Amino acid sequence: MKDYCRKILSLFVRHNYSEQTNQLFYTWLIDSEHEIEKDEALRELYLEARKKGKTPDLEKSLERWRQNNNTVSTHSQNVFNKIPFVKLWQSAAVVLLIVSISLGYLLHKVEKNESDLVQQFMPTTQMKTFILSDGSQVQMNSRSILLYPTQFTGKDRSVFLIGEANFKIKPNKKKPFIVKTNDFQVTALGTEFNVSAYAEEENVFTTLIKGSVLVKFDNLTKQVLLHPNEQLVYNKESRQDTLTYPNLEEVTAWQRGELVFRQKTIADIITILERKYDYKFIYSLHSLKNDRYSFRFKDNAPLSEVMDVIVDVAGDLYFNIQNDKCYIMHK
Repeated sequence: MKDYCRKILSLFVRHNYSEQTNQLFYTWLIDSEHEIEKDEALRELYLEARKKGKTPDLEKSLERWRQNNNTVSTHSQNVFNKIPFVKLWQSAAVVLLIVSISLGYLLHKVEKNESDLVQQFMPTTQMKTFILSDGSQVQMNSRSILLYPTQFTGKDRSVFLIGEANFKIKPNKKKPFIVKTNDFQVTALGTEFNVSAYAEEENVFTTLIKGSVLVKFDNLTKQVLLHPNEQLVYNKESRQDTLTYPNLEEVTAWQRGELVFRQKTIADIITILERKYDYKFIYSLHSLKNDRYSFRFKDNAPLSEVMDVIVDVAGDLYFNIQNDKCYIMHK
């Protein structure tokens, strides 16, 4: 997750974006989810920039911010070693200072021609379908981020994904379409495929629906050519890959508002429900068993209906929905 945060922060500080995109970025940045990872990524970028002598203005501004907010002063060189960045993110003034952290710095994997990047962010419960400048269609699932250039001017058509999206690619043999995520990329000429690369999940899934795609992984040292109805599952922790033959109706169920769980633990199910429903789930992870279950819910079923079925099958759980919170408890 830290690598994801680092890439997004790096991409953001390099370019000027529209006010709408800026607001999406700030919303993502100050969200409580993955605070530790974002904190570490921001700290690393700061330390790298500091080695290059690019942070005096940032340190002075931070010191002024601390004084204005009645915060005990610390010597500038130790400021970022003693205060969690995440505590400072709540200040809009400090968020704006990110631009000064590593100006001109970007990971070498990002092409120079990607100078006008746009960020699409799908909040919880929302999905969106849109057309890229090359005519390719993208359908994004909730809690997903897609970074892409306004125009594909380089030798390929590269986008960066965190989350899940379905791609219907406009054929162009001279300019392959590449979906990048951490330690993983999918290359296509003209095809339809689904990529699921949520940061909180240990597996990345690529499912080919039509055409063919070349999947590279494990620091791009390994590759597999997929054929229709094949799915490559790559574990980011073990770096192991598995070729499977899934039910395509289940893979694309999210596009139709359906929920499909195939051999998932309750904890896995809750993680997916948190993307689908605008509720905060309150539960004790230690109280959940590792038993695996399979469910299918159609037509944007209400959360209460979904939870009724899940707790009934699990047998040892019950739930209570209050306002925007769903409490899951052990009997």
